[in-house]
Amino acid sequence: MPDLEPSLDTPSAPTVSPFELLSVLWRRRLVVIATIVISVAIALALSLRSPKQYSASAQLLFRDPGFAQALFGNNLFSTGNQEPQRTTQTNIDVVTSLNVAAEAAGLLKTKEPVSSLRGSITVNPNANADIATITATRSNPREAAAVANAFADGYIIYRRQTDRSTVAQAEELVGQSLKTAAPAEQTKLAESLRQLGVLRSLQTGDAEVIARAQPNPAAVSPKPKRDGILGLVVGLLLGCGLALLVDFLDRRLKTMEDFERVCPDYPVIASVPHTPDPVGSAHLAGPTGESYRMLREGLRFLDPTGRARCFVVTSADESEGKSTVAVNLASALAAVGRRVILVEGDMRRPTAAALLGVPRDVPGLSDMLVSSADLDEFLVPIDSEPGLSVIPAGTVPPNSADLLSAGRMAELLAQVRDAADFVIVDSPPLLPVADTRVLLRLPEVDGVILIGRAGVSRRDRVRATSRLLAQSGLRVFGMVITDVKLTAGSGYYHYDYDEPDRRNGRAKSRQARPSRV
Repeated sequence: MPDLEPSLDTPSAPTVSPFELLSVLWRRRLVVIATIVISVAIALALSLRSPKQYSASAQLLFRDPGFAQALFGNNLFSTGNQEPQRTTQTNIDVVTSLNVAAEAAGLLKTKEPVSSLRGSITVNPNANADIATITATRSNPREAAAVANAFADGYIIYRRQTDRSTVAQAEELVGQSLKTAAPAEQTKLAESLRQLGVLRSLQTGDAEVIARAQPNPAAVSPKPKRDGILGLVVGLLLGCGLALLVDFLDRRLKTMEDFERVCPDYPVIASVPHTPDPVGSAHLAGPTGESYRMLREGLRFLDPTGRARCFVVTSADESEGKSTVAVNLASALAAVGRRVILVEGDMRRPTAAALLGVPRDVPGLSDMLVSSADLDEFLVPIDSEPGLSVIPAGTVPPNSADLLSAGRMAELLAQVRDAADFVIVDSPPLLPVADTRVLLRLPEVDGVILIGRAGVSRRDRVRATSRLLAQSGLRVFGMVITDVKLTAGSGYYHYDYDEPDRRNGRAKSRQARPSRV
């Protein structure tokens, strides 16, 4: 038999915590708010446009006066012992029957269809007594009272007529028996016939109107306040469901937790706040600078031996911040006295060197790959960044992937590794072009740093990138998430950098304030 036991390596279904659901609702709060506003507006509009309805109620008391029991010693209309609740429910069903509705229509002298008239009433029993409340809802308060009273009276009339008809049938049977009875039985049958006649005249319908309906000028509907609250509740539920659906269908990754779920094997080394692109050590202050210092130290934690010295910085697609991360990582490494060479491997859309102030027309990588000149001729030192040099992209080649595959790139990286402590290669995005795949085959590359941008990177594209990196066999040190919004938990960043400025500002303000005599 085949082994039906599940594999231990089978990934379990992802779980979502209540906090994550709340974070999704907060992120999609505009969808929730818009849905609530629309639902409340629709509910109020429908409520205000609805015609006013009024209701009035009459009460019926069900009781047997006991005339048949008094005359004959038993109840001629009884069908056996019944539970009181069942008897009351039977009477209520009779009140709402078509026959009673026809009687009510006759009393009202209306041409309204019996079915419509019947649909305007409701009958509710009293839990502790044989009493039923007949409530009529109409567009006019007097009409509502008249309909409720008509159904109450119509029930009594209908029951009285049916009870009298039953007694009349009994009288007919006794009269026929009297004609053929023996003289000894005729006296008894004659007495029974007389009692039946008395019983027929005493029929009351076994019910009594104990409270007649009165016109109520207060409308029972519409109720804008109630309908607005109902619209609010419905809008909240619908808005939450719609927000979760929109977030599920949205393939963009928005938080670090989203990236970790998509790539569970890659740790998030650092997250760069949502700020203007800073470049260089002069700008590495505040939360942004701390992020790149965390990235630098995170690489040290991941490679305590220090053997990894050449890193390829790439992303799934363009506009995810890889060039900015590459430049600032190189600057952060140079800030601690390391010799760093930044190789602008993105020869299709070069931006890294320009961020450091290097002109676009400076010869660089593409020119070096087709020449035999020394490395020093293409290295551009950055005066404001001691220890940092750049190899620009150079002349834009017609096909950069073919140029990288020609074979000289491995020799170049070997020379760069010998000339620096760290080599940072700003490579093109991995999915749109083949350039980075060529770089990943080079033995001089020690690992990859994958860049993702919150709110821009797509789930399917990051997964595809993860699969390609796994196929390359190259070590992925982790991910750097850019454009992350600062939260309350990141407030400690501001303490070291902003608080002294605030204190100095307050001190200057106090000094500039004129004294009071």
